[in-house]
Amino acid sequence: MEDMLTYVVKLTTGLIGVIIVLRLLGKKEMAQITPLDFVYALILGSIVEEALYETTMPFYEMLFALAYWALLIYVIEKFALKNERFRRVLKGRPELLINDGIIDVEVMDRNNMDVDEVRELLRMQRIFSLKSVKYAVLENSGMLSVIQYASEEPAVRKELKDDDEYDENEINYLFVDAGKIEYEALERAGFDEEWLREKLKKDTEYDVDDVYFAEWNKNTGFFAQGKRK
Repeated sequence: MEDMLTYVVKLTTGLIGVIIVLRLLGKKEMAQITPLDFVYALILGSIVEEALYETTMPFYEMLFALAYWALLIYVIEKFALKNERFRRVLKGRPELLINDGIIDVEVMDRNNMDVDEVRELLRMQRIFSLKSVKYAVLENSGMLSVIQYASEEPAVRKELKDDDEYDENEINYLFVDAGKIEYEALERAGFDEEWLREKLKKDTEYDVDDVYFAEWNKNTGFFAQGKRK
C-alpha cells in the first residue's frame, strides 16, 4: 500500500513538474518543435520515468532533477537568443531549398532529403505540384515556408467568372526522383518506361537520363529539372 501511495505521489508530482517546466520554457516548446526541443522532451520524460520506477528515489530528488533540467534549458535558450553564432551551432538556420523554382540539390543532400519528401511537405500545405512553388525555405523545425508563383495562387470564388473554363484537378505523379525512374508511380498512373521516355522528350526536350526529377499531371503535363552539370 505504501509503494502504491509513493507511486501516486511521484506521478502527480512529476506531472505538475513537467507542466511547470513547459510553461517556463514558453509556448514555443509546444508549437515549434525543433530537433533540439525533441531532445529536451526526451530527457524530461526520462527523468520522470526513472523517478517512477526507481523506488528508492524520493520525490523531492525528482523535483530537483526537473528544476535543474528546466534551469539548464532556460539558460541555454537565453544565451542562444543573445549569441547568434551559438544559436546557429545549437539549432542551425533556415535554408533556401527552392530558389526561383529550382530545387537546391546541395541543401537536400545536407538534410538527407529526397524530392518525394519535399513534395510531402508541400502537400501538407495543400500545394500539390512543385511547379507552383517559386521559393521554399526549409525551417529549423523541418517544415517548409512557401511562396508560390502569383499565377499559381488560388483565386477566391468571386474572382471566377465561369467555373466551366477550368479543368478538374488531377493527382501529380513523381516519375523520376533523384535521377531514378519511379516504376511504381508509373504503374499507378497506367504508363510504362517507354511512354515516359517518349513523352518526357516531347514535352520538355529532356532525356530521362538527364533529369533530376520529373513530375507529371494529366492537365499540365511534365514539370522537370535537369541534373546539375
